[in-house]
Amino acid sequence: MSEQVRQSRPLKQIASLLAVVQIEDVRLVESSAKSNVRSTDEAGTVRLTIQTSTSVKEYSDDSLFVLAGISAQLVPTESEQSPAITLKATFELRYSLPKDFKVSRRQLNTFARINGAFNAWPYWREFIQNTVARMDLPPITLPVFRLEDAVRTKKTKPA
Repeated sequence: MSEQVRQSRPLKQIASLLAVVQIEDVRLVESSAKSNVRSTDEAGTVRLTIQTSTSVKEYSDDSLFVLAGISAQLVPTESEQSPAITLKATFELRYSLPKDFKVSRRQLNTFARINGAFNAWPYWREFIQNTVARMDLPPITLPVFRLEDAVRTKKTKPA
């Protein structure tokens, strides 16, 4: 089976939901940040690692709440030191749905996995840039969030 077919299956599964859902609110519910360096010279060459996790928090007749957790570490590449910087944030996304719209738990979980991190990404990018600036370090430019990565990821916690 081709990679494209494998990726399109989850999107087809939630197509009816994607056609009607509206994002209403995004709020930061938890965050942490830690810097173990005072400068980029002290950090040396680093690699960026990012992890995401999503879950359906709540579902009712006309609304859906999704938690999107995202964490990043800048890890020195030349030594086994602890991360130079560690950042974590959890966002709660509130979506509205048409009254009495029928959707399965599987569709909700697939939607959370794909859209949760994707919709939280701009807020995560802003959180990272502001937090790192407050650490008096140069800004971090995050990569583009690739939807195909979310389609392949199986880290969603069941509703």
